[in-house]
Amino acid sequence: MLSALDIKKKEFEQKMRGYDVDEVRKFLDDVAKEFELLVRDEISLEDELEDTKKKLTHYLSLESTLEKTLLAAQQTAMKMEEQAKKEAELILQEARMERDKMLREIPMEIERARSETIRLKAEYESTLTRMKAMMEGFKRFVEEMGESNK
Repeated sequence: MLSALDIKKKEFEQKMRGYDVDEVRKFLDDVAKEFELLVRDEISLEDELEDTKKKLTHYLSLESTLEKTLLAAQQTAMKMEEQAKKEAELILQEARMERDKMLREIPMEIERARSETIRLKAEYESTLTRMKAMMEGFKRFVEEMGESNK
């Protein structure tokens, strides 16, 4: 590959009726300077391209990480939703079982309440009868006491 230094140092044979050496030398110097600028620009652009490639690789890596994170978040959300549905179904199932149990126990509770009511009514009537008997006994006692005092 030709370098700026190669251009500057290029020597030509002198011939008769040849080109003006100073003019050729100046032109070669100008070409060498331009060539050197182009080479520098190329190096700068290659460095910039390399830096851009690194950034692109970094951004692609970030994109991949974000995609994986988003996918994981979606999967977690789906699992949480499924779990919530299962828990809700379990709560509903327990509530239904409790309701069914209560519905089965209601007739027994009604029967117990009826039995207790009958028992209490019988006890009330028994107590009332005993009280009447005691009152009757007390009345006789008072009457006998009143007759014996006469």
